[in-house]
Amino acid sequence: MPTAWEPLHFVRGAAEADEPMGSKEKWWVDLPMFGERQWLLKLARLDELDGTVSGEDWAEWTVHQFAEQLGVPSATVRPALLEGRRAIVSRSVLRDRLEYLDHGNSVLSARFADYDQSVQGENQGYTLAAVRDALEEVGPPADTEWPGGFTAFDVWAGYLLMDAWVAGRDRHHENWAVILRGDERRLAPSFDHGNALGFQERDERRVRMLDDELHLMRWVERGTSHHFAGKPKLTELAWSALGLASPTARRFWVERLDAISQDAVHSVVSQVPRAIMSEVTHTFVVRLLATNRRRLLDGYSGT
Repeated sequence: MPTAWEPLHFVRGAAEADEPMGSKEKWWVDLPMFGERQWLLKLARLDELDGTVSGEDWAEWTVHQFAEQLGVPSATVRPALLEGRRAIVSRSVLRDRLEYLDHGNSVLSARFADYDQSVQGENQGYTLAAVRDALEEVGPPADTEWPGGFTAFDVWAGYLLMDAWVAGRDRHHENWAVILRGDERRLAPSFDHGNALGFQERDERRVRMLDDELHLMRWVERGTSHHFAGKPKLTELAWSALGLASPTARRFWVERLDAISQDAVHSVVSQVPRAIMSEVTHTFVVRLLATNRRRLLDGYSGT
């Protein structure tokens, strides 16, 4: 069963230093009842024209639940309210103060002297082969049992499969990282999944896509990565990543995705209150996940 949707309540003044990376309003907070790790409080953005709240909160929470179903390690996420304003809190992937986070752009720059880590959009150096090489001496995430011989890139390929499944378009080179602990280097769990599941669409358009399969297919086909070289489609990026991963990893991730049932998806989405995720949005998310799952499984030709 997925974690219940139970928002944590905050008041202003409970937060610490601003998180410098990204554009959202966010702060680090302490939640002693859940242990010593800090949590990042992120407000769902408001539309400047009509004040509508975006769906980043429910998107990030549900993607974390889907990551667990798929077997992708990810930052724990809880819904939250800051003086009534919708938000989420995401637990730090660092286990204690002995660990440090080295984001992907820094990891790639350390491996390739000419890698431009300042690029915000499409980066010609940001390729699957480059990431595989940069992760060559990095171990897979800790606290998870992986099949024998699993590499960090084998796990990272699963991150891209998840992105394609949930229509997540934000896997830029600062949206993954390596955890440093002394001489040990391990891939960090996946984090920051708010840009997914068509969170920004309005229900009027969702209704049109639900009523017209071709309209929905055109929408999902436009799902590309704006960050990787060549701006590939999310499904093609996932297939290519699995193609570069080990045969064990290909079988592992494809079998995990194949095993996820519609009932399991419904059990997650149904936890979100209809005041936050409308019935139309609920139906759209379930249809979107079924569509992308079918596209990934039918289109993958790896052995």
